[in-house]
Amino acid sequence: MPRPRTNPFYALLGIVGFAFTITASSYCLSVLRGIRPATAQEATPHPLEELMDRHGTLLLVGQLAVLAVATCGAIAFDHFDGLRLKRQRREATAAQPQPTAPVPLKPTSGAGQP
Repeated sequence: MPRPRTNPFYALLGIVGFAFTITASSYCLSVLRGIRPATAQEATPHPLEELMDRHGTLLLVGQLAVLAVATCGAIAFDHFDGLRLKRQRREATAAQPQPTAPVPLKPTSGAGQP
């Protein structure tokens, strides 16, 4: 019986999804520090916060684009792999000899008839 292939887009979706989560959280924290400037002035900004201030929006949009493309790729891969599996199963069942049905016997005179 044919088996489905491993979808390579799932690994990409996991890695980029994790990176997107970290980026979105960091961007949210940098926005919150921007709203409260009194607390932001007390401490020196972390390099990740500076990165988010400069390039956070671009990073989020880029990661969303990669997630969108990888999602469409994963759906297309699963769809075409499913079609391949259907075709292989149909070919495998067509190659097997079909059992012949037994020939029904004719009823004898009067058996089962009123």
